[in-house]
Amino acid sequence: MLRSGSSLAMALALAILCACAPSDPCDVVYCGPGRCDASSGQAVCDCPQGYVQADMSCKRNVRKGDDHGDSIEAATPLEFMDADQSMHANLDIADDVDLFSFRIKAGRICRFSCRRYLDEGYEGYEPTCLVELLGADGLKLPGSVGSGGPAYYQAAVLATQDGTVYARVKGFSASPSTFDTRYEYSLVDRGPDDFGNTLAEATRRPVGTNVSGHIEPYGDVDVVALDVVAGRTYRLVCGGVGNNNCGMRVRDPGGEVLYQAAMVETKPKSDTFDLQVMQEGRHTVELFFTTGLLFSYGVGDYTFSATDLEP
Repeated sequence: MLRSGSSLAMALALAILCACAPSDPCDVVYCGPGRCDASSGQAVCDCPQGYVQADMSCKRNVRKGDDHGDSIEAATPLEFMDADQSMHANLDIADDVDLFSFRIKAGRICRFSCRRYLDEGYEGYEPTCLVELLGADGLKLPGSVGSGGPAYYQAAVLATQDGTVYARVKGFSASPSTFDTRYEYSLVDRGPDDFGNTLAEATRRPVGTNVSGHIEPYGDVDVVALDVVAGRTYRLVCGGVGNNNCGMRVRDPGGEVLYQAAMVETKPKSDTFDLQVMQEGRHTVELFFTTGLLFSYGVGDYTFSATDLEP
């Protein structure tokens, strides 16, 4: 069907207008964590707290010369690393702090650690860094515990829910004469806890089998349940691997404590207890690391065995 001249002219005018109409300025702008605003006719990034507009995007508001932000809003996002992997960072002034963020999953243990940057051939122990894990509110994350010394420090937590966690690194010493500004950091997912932590969650193990476990975070307690026979004697032995002393707390089926290791030991030793069973049934053994041993961080591996001494 033929169109009139006026209809063709109108269609042509509309096509020209559509082709010439300006596109949304925000279509070619990526504001990252911010929001693009084109209400003024030009694209402007509206950035959240801790970020500033730079190069048509929102970037962390990091102090000049600083490699990582000093606040939760400016935290550097991280992914979990391999066990032997680490990254370099720098506390450029004595009161500098570095913030990092990462996601955790419920039921898994995560560990953030820092240590002095090790130059080739260096064997010293200058103070370097401390680590603390924080929640989204900026307060210490419940259940997180730190341990270590001047040259190495770590903080870990057994997550109770999914969410974002922040690691805050600061200098171990405020004295410029002893403080080394360079450090290495790592973030590791240690996986789920290997044993239950309460009497109700005790992990059953048959007598006569050797058990290997891992204590983490600092202060972790692994609980093992043993089914034993009245009138028999069983030798219980727990030993820490490396610079850790393992201790035991043994309870009868009613929960009464039959044996408790000394909580402070200054010399390397294993813990041994001969359990003479008066009441048949499930006995529990709580396994933990004692304090007082030099260079012990209270985190690491242990072995446990329960042997029937009766012929």
